[in-house]
Amino acid sequence: MTPLVSIAPRQISSRPKSLIGAAVILSTAILGTIMVAHGNLDPDESQHLHVAWLIGQGRVPYADFWEHHMPVLPLMLAPVTRWFADQPDVYFVARTIMAVTAAATFYLVYVLGGRVGPGGGIAAVALAAVQVRFLQHVIQERPDAPALLTWLFTLLMLVRWREDGTERWLWIAGLALGVTATITPKAVFLGLGVVAVILAAPSPSAGRTFRRLVRVAMGCAAPLAIFFSWLTAVGGRRALNAFVADVVVANLRFPDFIKQIAVGGEGVGFIVLALLGVAMTIRRLGTGVLQDPVHGPLLIPTVLVSLILLLPSTPAVYSYTWLPVVAVGAPYAGLALVAFLERARMIGALAVLAGIVLPLVVFGVLTFPRNVRNEAELARMRRELAYACPDEAVLDARSFAVFRFTALRYPSLVRGVRTWIKQGVIPTRVLIEDLRRARAPVGVLDSRLGDNETIASFIEKYYVREPDNLLLAGASFVVPEGTRDFEVELLVRGRYEISMPTGSRVTIDGAIADRHGMWLDAGTHRVSSSGERGVIKLTILPCAKRRH
Repeated sequence: MTPLVSIAPRQISSRPKSLIGAAVILSTAILGTIMVAHGNLDPDESQHLHVAWLIGQGRVPYADFWEHHMPVLPLMLAPVTRWFADQPDVYFVARTIMAVTAAATFYLVYVLGGRVGPGGGIAAVALAAVQVRFLQHVIQERPDAPALLTWLFTLLMLVRWREDGTERWLWIAGLALGVTATITPKAVFLGLGVVAVILAAPSPSAGRTFRRLVRVAMGCAAPLAIFFSWLTAVGGRRALNAFVADVVVANLRFPDFIKQIAVGGEGVGFIVLALLGVAMTIRRLGTGVLQDPVHGPLLIPTVLVSLILLLPSTPAVYSYTWLPVVAVGAPYAGLALVAFLERARMIGALAVLAGIVLPLVVFGVLTFPRNVRNEAELARMRRELAYACPDEAVLDARSFAVFRFTALRYPSLVRGVRTWIKQGVIPTRVLIEDLRRARAPVGVLDSRLGDNETIASFIEKYYVREPDNLLLAGASFVVPEGTRDFEVELLVRGRYEISMPTGSRVTIDGAIADRHGMWLDAGTHRVSSSGERGVIKLTILPCAKRRH
């Protein structure tokens, strides 16, 4: 039987290591840049940017609008929404900022990989970077990305504590965990992992273990105390009560039980390598792996979090929810990869160049072409912003316009909210009241709105659908040949463009319709038509033509 030590990674010579490291860093930077510019825009990004804009407009989270996330990321991005007001480029500027946190995350993956085994840091970064979902999620505007950074720093502090026994590292670990908790409520799962690491560590007495837990708790409490002090200062008791209802209670009973996996098809090899690296470690250390200064802090929380995410009762397990697991899996995948490359020597060096750098380049070339989907959505966003004045709302279930208030009290109709609507927890009549009150001049039709028959009927009655699924306030109806009278109900007061069959004569409330624009109040109007058969369409004009 081959001794395990024979497949343990040996120190890689400095020159090949430097070349490989440079290639990995350059390739990762190129891939990240491409992902910033060309990665598909995700509805979660618009949701978080819209919340950032609301905060920038002086709105208080929870008190003035519904939100079930922590507001630290939107607070950070609020200035960006002011500097790039009404500009679609805000998405890519925010992604660039997130790319900075992603670079710091990859650095911590490198540091932890180096602690797992020689050469493991470079391999860990390379393997994590080619996981498309991982790279995509750490660059998108979502709280999971900066939370991953602070969580990896928490793990590093636990490793430092286990290595030298200095308990001040526990306070710093608690501080980092507290920052993580201000970014995402999912930090609760991670906090359980920290507790498990401390309980599994050798301790002379139960009292010593308790004092260690207290140190972590004190560090964790500091950022949370600052957060709740800020929320109380800006929103008072109303904001605190709404926070409990929308973040704590709502997330506990959130009816979104989707179960996505951590990686895509490209990640099968990654998972195999990570499991192999863990198996190598356990075989070498046995049960001592739990007390090991490096592997204990890395594996205990990761296994615990994985088990929690796999539970049927754990809600909203999306691929980005697995980011902490993938990030810790990367050093172990790197450990296994380096071990086999060391055995292969020169073949291994060629394998690195062919198996890591080449796929990175190929992936980059395939991703680099223009993203037609993004371009279409951004063009529609510009139209939304053009039709809705700054003080008007938009009927947009994804908050894609970012810089306009949403017609519904829920800025984004995420899966859980839509489930509540279907179950009657959120009455449809309340949403219809929101739409009538908001009187949005423009909107976007997508499946989130079309799923509900009542809302779909409301849209059909009061909006005209454009070819790009833009919804314009107005009405459209077919008129037969001859003279006919109709009644049309409009939701929004404003100046309307009138489209009619060639040669037809149309009057509205007795006044001859002007094709170029006609002011109409909200309510019922009598339309008379004489002439050829065709379509009469009344659509509200853009903001600039209504308020010049």
